[in-house]
Amino acid sequence: MSLLSASRRAWRAMTPEPVRRLAQPVLGPALEAYVRRQARAPHAGDQFSGPIRVVGDFGGSYGIAASARLAVRAFEALGAPVEQVDIAGAKLDWIGAAEAARTPGPWIFHVNAPELLAALAFLGPRNVLGPRYGYWAWELPKAPKSWLKDVAMLDEVWAPSDYTAGSFLGAAAPVRTVPHPLFMEDYRDVRPAEREAGFLAVTLFDFKSSAARKNPDGMIAAFAKAFPGDPSARLVIKTQNAQAFPAVFERLRAAAPDNVEILDASWPYEQVKSLIASADVLLSLHRAEGFGLTMAEAMALGTPVIGTGWSGNIDFMDETCALLVPSAPIPVEDQQGIYKGQNWAEPDIDAAAAALRRLRADPDLAARLSTAGQRRVLERLSPQAWFTTLPDGVQRAALSVARSARRAAR
Repeated sequence: MSLLSASRRAWRAMTPEPVRRLAQPVLGPALEAYVRRQARAPHAGDQFSGPIRVVGDFGGSYGIAASARLAVRAFEALGAPVEQVDIAGAKLDWIGAAEAARTPGPWIFHVNAPELLAALAFLGPRNVLGPRYGYWAWELPKAPKSWLKDVAMLDEVWAPSDYTAGSFLGAAAPVRTVPHPLFMEDYRDVRPAEREAGFLAVTLFDFKSSAARKNPDGMIAAFAKAFPGDPSARLVIKTQNAQAFPAVFERLRAAAPDNVEILDASWPYEQVKSLIASADVLLSLHRAEGFGLTMAEAMALGTPVIGTGWSGNIDFMDETCALLVPSAPIPVEDQQGIYKGQNWAEPDIDAAAAALRRLRADPDLAARLSTAGQRRVLERLSPQAWFTTLPDGVQRAALSVARSARRAAR
């Protein structure tokens, strides 16, 4: 045990919790510097002998927490059991709180750069032996400079798309594109929600992910231009967490015409999938996406997609399997203050309206896009396809774990 770790434990034992909380800002920089030093120390980064470990907040309801669960499931689907390391609630306040000394093996951290330091502190950086990979998501063209610096604590960064990988240009370690794996069996038997007759477009977003980035205003404008005053055409905007941004929500409601419905509620994901499956199109006039998971899931469900032809979604979307809307770069303006600086895309509203009208008028086009979308997801986002994007050492370790599991099962 290091001197710093021992003194820290003694201080925790003798000091009441309220005092510890007050003192944390003072102690934080020293602990942070210590963890950074230890994280950059040699850690058997070329040893793949141990089990594969996926680190994340496995109970979280946000995107990168879901990616940890998808990764575990993909390894297991390929016959390679993994060790889940849950770091929910980890804070930079106790070195090695998890008492996590383990044999060397690949560590895959599904936490973004700001949380990586706390995760390493919680586990104890000297306990994290073997190659370290960080699965990071970012939505603008350039990642923060602090993120690029923190790459030095990893052997490699994994990004969900080529677009996101490009945002880490200049990072202190290699960057690899590793898309989210999808499982077609999750979408095969989804029952479409009951709906009225006519043409139905659906879009979904979380206010905590930035309404400006998701661009519901643009979708309302495109839909109103495509079907002005037409009650047989409806756009349903499914949102959540509007209560955190009431002014933005009220402004959006005020902009919606009679054939646009805004539903703000937290639904079980089966209900969300049923809504998407019931739609004639999923509309995403986003200004930036790190990956575009909702679009990929719509394609897996066989629902045609109209989406901005820019950022993470173009890794798995092109004109053969979706209708892409052209865009032009504009400066970022986010009323919620979630994103600042840089540029993102402004989709062409006229082109989006034309795509909506075209899709409604041509059932054969809709059928072709439905079939092609499902085929594309199977080809590029299946667990098997996902596995081929991993580093050779991780693939070898996974195959070795799978063989050991099969022998143990005999």
